[in-house]
Amino acid sequence: MTKSYLLFKCDGEGRIPLVFFTADGETEAREAPTWLKRKHPEHQGLRLEPGEFYEIIEKDLCDQQEWDAALAVLGNPTPTTNHKK
Repeated sequence: MTKSYLLFKCDGEGRIPLVFFTADGETEAREAPTWLKRKHPEHQGLRLEPGEFYEIIEKDLCDQQEWDAALAVLGNPTPTTNHKK
């Protein structure tokens, strides 16, 4: 089942939303950072520095206000997809 997710870059001071995407389940969602790095090597946020890590949040498990705020930071984009057919 396709679900919506947000990818955040986190460090000791907070987190920054990087990408809004859809995936066909948790396993595919976990593959998103690797896939995004390959498809969008120019995206500076997809490079982690020491002490940084990614957090993936599923829309159904996120507070709606937090979700909306993250999408606003991203400019209310359409989701990136990598659905395997």
